[in-house]
Amino acid sequence: MKLLKYILISTAVLFISNTSSFAQQVNTLYFMNSVPQAIQYNPAKKSEYKWSVSFPVTNISANVYNQFNLDDVTYQENNKTYLDIDGFLNKLDKTNEQYSSVSSELFGIYFQKDRFGVNLTANVSSYEHLTYSKDLFKTVLKGPAQEGTLGNTQDFNSIANIYAFYDISLGGNYKVNDKFVIGARMKLMFGTYNIKAKINGSLLQGDGANMPIDISGNVDIEANGLGDIVDADGQIDIDDEEPLNSLSEFSNVGFAVDLGAVYQYDEKLTFEASVRNLGAIFWQDDRKYNYNASLADLSYSGMNPTDILNGETDDSFPTFSDSLVFKPTDGTDSKNTTLPTTVNLAATYEVWQHSTAGALFSQTFYEGEYYPSLTLSIDKQFGKFFGLGLSYTMDKASYANVGALVSFGFPGFQMYVVSDNLITAGLQWDKAKTANLRFGVNLPFGKVENKDAIDRKLEKRLN
Repeated sequence: MKLLKYILISTAVLFISNTSSFAQQVNTLYFMNSVPQAIQYNPAKKSEYKWSVSFPVTNISANVYNQFNLDDVTYQENNKTYLDIDGFLNKLDKTNEQYSSVSSELFGIYFQKDRFGVNLTANVSSYEHLTYSKDLFKTVLKGPAQEGTLGNTQDFNSIANIYAFYDISLGGNYKVNDKFVIGARMKLMFGTYNIKAKINGSLLQGDGANMPIDISGNVDIEANGLGDIVDADGQIDIDDEEPLNSLSEFSNVGFAVDLGAVYQYDEKLTFEASVRNLGAIFWQDDRKYNYNASLADLSYSGMNPTDILNGETDDSFPTFSDSLVFKPTDGTDSKNTTLPTTVNLAATYEVWQHSTAGALFSQTFYEGEYYPSLTLSIDKQFGKFFGLGLSYTMDKASYANVGALVSFGFPGFQMYVVSDNLITAGLQWDKAKTANLRFGVNLPFGKVENKDAIDRKLEKRLN
């Protein structure tokens, strides 16, 4: 059945897109004070280096959140792996969701003094959010004539939203007094593309002798920043150069702000708070296209039993059309894209010299959904160029995420790798529902000198 094939393929592509706990951040990085990118999670944080330059395009972050893992949907038999259809369907709610993101810091420069710090970065990010009904996969995997549904209408729906943007961010922190630091980052964003695809339909497998299949509903697509994505035959055809044209015209502008604060209670205990991505992208109507395809065109009137009995089988099993045919529609005005907003509440405690324990409660709000997570971390700095740490994270999908952080290098060079579930996913990858990873290369220069009157807590870490 062509319709079901399109749904299955489209959904599978969305699951693996971007190669990336829903979160737009890797929580464990929050505690890596030796890595300047931690400032992106709280602009009031102070870098341990006077100057740091991120090596172009090497700082990459990827995240994915799902409601099930591979072990939930497969089983082993005779050394072969099979899809566990019933197990998979039992894991699904009536309405389900999946999220992934990938981002890269194209360039960044960070400067820190005792009293203040400034940073300038250029970044590119893409987000994908998918919601789908249980009936969608139930129809795909078990067929329209499954027990209990033959002769009954089966509704299915799915909404996919994918967008990408570049941003130029200017941030800074200011030491109000010996205990209190505040910070902010202003972001100027340029949207490259935004696609929203919606499937809303129903399917009825008739119980007559000819087994007709009636399909109704529509597939609606809204696309911005990609030009006209449908060719003369009504088929999807995307020009790879269109996102670059959209960017060069600066036609989809957005603004956002990050705010943060750090309060040093005493020499060992610190309280921190931040809110990220308060803002939106404003898409322009002159670059928006709307399309609609009717699912009714895929309905199947059924076979002719008489022809089969007479040996006439050539036309007894008519096939569905090869593809949906999309037609332009007027659609609605462009809507703003509100960014996923994250609120961080954290505390750190210096357990012993060069070693810090931390707790982070992170909350992300996106399209009416709430994604909380709690991360506990312990890290130790071995000298000036090597740091190691472990973390434990509980999130909406799993209570068993063990992560790690590693930073190493030599004068003028730093490399870091951090993940909230690097160990868990590495040892039991088939049981992981979430995955995230961030890595990068920085070029730190200049030791913070005593004449800068640095915080005692920071001085102890550096000496």
